[in-house]
Amino acid sequence: MGIDRLIEQQIRRSQMNGSMDHLEGEGKPIPRRSGTNFARSAQMSVVNGAGGSIQGELTLRREISTLEDQLKTTTKSDERFEIRKALMDKRLELSVYEEARRK
Repeated sequence: MGIDRLIEQQIRRSQMNGSMDHLEGEGKPIPRRSGTNFARSAQMSVVNGAGGSIQGELTLRREISTLEDQLKTTTKSDERFEIRKALMDKRLELSVYEEARRK
């Protein structure tokens, strides 16, 4: 999964949650960052950061497994929604780790 696809997924998730409503500069193009490759620097921060280790990835996998178990046993729709949201976030974070490890 490419970093561009991960970014698109994060944007779509934020749009669904409404966290992108009424932002400053809404509807205007995003200014270019001169002289930097933002995607590469974000990827390197994951690799070099405290959570960029194998231990961080394993912890995420355990958290995902726990959330999946909770989702199977929960019957209340509002709790299921919150668990799904957390599960999406954890899976997205895990895919960033996996992508960084591949490069």
